[in-house]
Amino acid sequence: MGLIKLSKKSVAFFKDNQDKIFKTGKLAEGPWNDQLSKKIKKIANVKNAIPVNSNGSGLVALLLIYKEYYGRSNIMIQSNTMYGVKTMTKTAGYNLVDIIDCRIETLMPSYNDLKKALANYKEETSKLLIMLSDIGGIINPDIQKISKLCKEKNIILIEDCAHSFGSILNNKFAGTFGNAGVYSYYSTKTIFAGEGGLVVTNDDNIGSLMKDFIAYDRFKQKMAIGCNIRLSEIQALMIYSVIKEYKQIIKNKFKIAKKYIEICKDLNIQYISQKNNFMIGNYYKFTLISPNKKISQLLPKVKTTTSKVYDYALGNSKLIPSEHLCLPIWFELEESVSDKVVRELKASF
Repeated sequence: MGLIKLSKKSVAFFKDNQDKIFKTGKLAEGPWNDQLSKKIKKIANVKNAIPVNSNGSGLVALLLIYKEYYGRSNIMIQSNTMYGVKTMTKTAGYNLVDIIDCRIETLMPSYNDLKKALANYKEETSKLLIMLSDIGGIINPDIQKISKLCKEKNIILIEDCAHSFGSILNNKFAGTFGNAGVYSYYSTKTIFAGEGGLVVTNDDNIGSLMKDFIAYDRFKQKMAIGCNIRLSEIQALMIYSVIKEYKQIIKNKFKIAKKYIEICKDLNIQYISQKNNFMIGNYYKFTLISPNKKISQLLPKVKTTTSKVYDYALGNSKLIPSEHLCLPIWFELEESVSDKVVRELKASF
């Protein structure tokens, strides 16, 4: 396999601006954090965008803020998500009261899956927070209905958008459907810059609390909680450099996806689509699915793959790991790799 590559334009922009950081000596809390925040607010059409040193630190910070200032103590997460999402709940001192089932068709919970989990919840909803993860590059198709239900029941909804920066549903950007969302720019993501994250919210109070929290509120000295999870200026510049080109990066991945889609249609292989009249994903993953049958039995010759999302289940959705696989689809993927995938798909039939 080849290497995941950065856009040449992103690298050039970073090199053109990095020396300015060293000349000013402003290695933290400088102008690039501000520029990054402004850029995200414009792209996502959101009121508040707070840079943090990782997606995980942003999520934990939100959990702690909602616990301390909004009285939330119980949490639900979904079955098909990263194990780290589960550890975050304990780190933030929450009671993990349920793990919501997921569907193979999206790898995420449906509206009805969430309703089922809520029907089994016997405590006050004013204590509950739900944290849902977008999976594979698309926004949960039911997120608008889920968000409406959460508002009606006074439930806080946090979107873990580690996979979905750049994705759109009904003309709304990932991370803007619930109370707050968090992006990731970790090395494996569609829009990646090595490390770092952004917390986004249209709630000005949460935005203000987050801005103070990330520097342990050492200036106002009013918060009871806080931690240093700031983003360095160098990393802020790195993320900004990549985000400048995010549309072109996603466009390149759609070009690769087109090749896979053609062979899937020819061979009648099911895959998770990332484009229709309502949704545009970012193709973090190109996911093949095989409902009710192991994917390895359906496609025994396919060996050129990338990591699944995920190869384990945190809750009851035990079959999802064996019923899907992901084809390599990174920015500027070598044609020799995608050609090999096509040959392996054909050889399976």
